[in-house]
Formats: sequence, C-alpha cells, structure tokens
Amino acid sequence: MQINRGLLFWGLALVTAGIVALASIQGWIDLPAFVDLWDFWPVILIVIGLAIVLSRTPFAVIGVIVAALVVGFAGGAAIAAGAGGFIGTCGQVQGSADTSSGEFTSTAADVELTLNCGDLAVGLADGSGWQAVTTTDDDPDHQVSLEADGDSLQIQSETGGFPFSHDRQDWTVALGRDVAYDLSLTLNAADSTVDLSEGTFSSVNADPNAGSLNLNLSGSEVQELDIQLNAGSLTVQTDAGTQLAGQIGVNAGSVELCSDPAVGLRIVVDANVTFAHNLDDSGLQKSGEDRYTSANFSSAATTIDLEVQGNAASFTLNPEEGCA
Repeated sequence: MQINRGLLFWGLALVTAGIVALASIQGWIDLPAFVDLWDFWPVILIVIGLAIVLSRTPFAVIGVIVAALVVGFAGGAAIAAGAGGFIGTCGQVQGSADTSSGEFTSTAADVELTLNCGDLAVGLADGSGWQAVTTTDDDPDHQVSLEADGDSLQIQSETGGFPFSHDRQDWTVALGRDVAYDLSLTLNAADSTVDLSEGTFSSVNADPNAGSLNLNLSGSEVQELDIQLNAGSLTVQTDAGTQLAGQIGVNAGSVELCSDPAVGLRIVVDANVTFAHNLDDSGLQKSGEDRYTSANFSSAATTIDLEVQGNAASFTLNPEEGCA
C-alpha cells in the first residue's frame, strides 16, 4: 500500500499542534517555556531539509513523520505562546487621554469597538448617554477614529494591525443602560473587561484574538451571543437573572462559564479530540453525544442556551475558583 506522504505530514502535524496547544491551555505544559523554544526555530528548517533529502530513500516515511512532529510541536507552541507573545510587543501607553461623550436619542443603538493592542474596559451606567476615554501614544498614525450619532457609536484604533509595536492603547467606554444595543467587539492582542450587567442586547458579537475577554452578563438579556475566540481566554459571568442564547467558538483557547442553579441551562458541544470539557461531570443531563441540559430548563424563568465548539481548546462550566 502506498502512503500519501503529504496527507501523513499534515495529519500528524495538525494533531500534534492541537495536543501541544491543549496541554498548555490545561496547564500540563509550562507556557513561558514555549517562548524560549522559539530561539531554536532553525531546527524546523533543518528537519524539513532532512525529510526532503530522505524522500528518495527507504527512510522517507520516517523523515516525514519526524518533520511532521517537529512542525506540529512548533505550531502548537506558537499558538499557545501567541497571546503572551503578541501582547508583549505592544509597548506602553505614553500619550494623553481624550474624552468624548454624547447621547443616544434612539431606544436602540449599534456600538462597534475595534481595538488593536491594549486594554479595554466597557461598563453600563444610568441614562442613555455614552462616554469614551481613549489613551494612545502621540504618533498621529496611532490615533483613534470615533464616529457617533443618535443611534450608533463606532470607535476604531488606527494602528496598522499585526505586528503591533509601540502603539498600545487604553480605552474606557461607558454606555447608558436605558438603550438596547447591538454590540460588536473586535479585539486583537487586547485584555478586555466588559461589564454588561443589567443591560439589554439584541446581539453581542465578539472576536477576541491573542488576548483575554472577561464578560459579565449578570442580570442581562442577550438575544444572540456570538463569540469567536482565537489564541486567548474567555470568561463569562452570569447569574439567576441572565437570559442568554447564542454560540461560542474557540481555537487554541479556554472558555469558562459561571451560571446560577436557578437558570435553565442547555449546552450543545461540537467536540473533537482536541476539545476538552467538564460537562460530563457537571450534573447536567446528557442526551445523544453532544447535548447537556439541566433538569429545570423547560420550567426556569430564565435560560442559557449555548452551542460551543472548539479546536485545541477547553470549556469549563462553573470552575472551582469561580469566574472572577
């Protein structure tokens, strides 16, 4: 039987990368060590070169396997170290703060926040107004674009995207709780604390990449949640007053969800060998291979209904240390 070496290489490389990234996420492997390993990146070229040399010999398959394992390990290390590595290149905020504010004149508003490299804090306040405090460096190419009217607010960092260098930004945004929002967050190499407690949202969409997102939905109603996390961490805090439905996707990252026993809970997982979760030990009723439901789901006053899928990722419901 003839072996397809290309399929063998990529299959082994992807599986190895997923296992390494998952092991780091779970704490089985020391994450900082991965950063140091990149000092030896020329080894990747050496191994690939040896595989090419061996391709016409009886040792061809062995060369492919070794090359795949090395490339896969390097890829998993890059994914696992990605958040700390990328964020570490952001530098420090050295400029001054700009404060902007306004009023939403509609009962519903679209809010879009796009931050490349930095720290974001979002909270709700009484009323229907908004305020944004943005701190950037003094480079005119690294400023903030802000547009607003009676039913929308858009804030975007002008940093040029990856790779980040000397352009770290610090944003604090307050939104009036009397308005219902469609909220969109695009977060690259950012640590974000988003407190949406006691708010009303038609949708909350978030794309965190190489960073962390701490999302508080206590007492909130979110009709449609859509989070796609890449190389980072997500924490979602809810309580007995949370009404929530939507989906969470995670690649090379970790998700923690804290819920109250009074809430009806249903979680559908799209599991694979690189996705770990604790739902089998959560006390939820399992139906089929992928659906976990609390006994009170159909009778509870509020419900959380989520679809979760992950690659080289983990999902933890009600971790012992909480979701602070």
